[in-house]
Amino acid sequence: MIGRALRRAVLVALLAVGCAAKLDTVELTPKGPSAESLFEDRFNAINGRAPNFAEKRRWEAEVEERVYAYLRQHPELEQTSRYSDFRFWWQVTTGSTPAEVRVLLQEPAEQTIDPARMAALAERQWIEIQDTAKEAWFYAPAWVIYFDETSVVGIVHKVSSVTPRE
Repeated sequence: MIGRALRRAVLVALLAVGCAAKLDTVELTPKGPSAESLFEDRFNAINGRAPNFAEKRRWEAEVEERVYAYLRQHPELEQTSRYSDFRFWWQVTTGSTPAEVRVLLQEPAEQTIDPARMAALAERQWIEIQDTAKEAWFYAPAWVIYFDETSVVGIVHKVSSVTPRE
């Protein structure tokens, strides 16, 4: 009797996991994560809570300094369509350089130039970016940024249908 109940519970759990896995969607998007959203995700993963006011203000000051320093060294960015996203929204967009991505998001959790790994990370969106993507940077929990030799050519975001969207 216990064996039958245990098997049934395991089967129900496997079905739930299988259904949940199918609820995830991988989207190709022109705008990537903001520095703020990644900070909050990382902070919550490490500390199990959202940052308090002082912690968030300290982090904002650090990002502002990095952004201003980069803009002083690269004044030409002000003449691009990416300027507002970089300066005010602290958000990665298609066309951002690897240096701009690092200023905003810091180091990725994973970097790869392996086409098979890049395809696995992009899932069905790989068809759209495979001709230009030469490298991928993964930012947990759900962002992959693809580069050609000089800039971002694709941004993939895994979205769970059980998680509220922004």
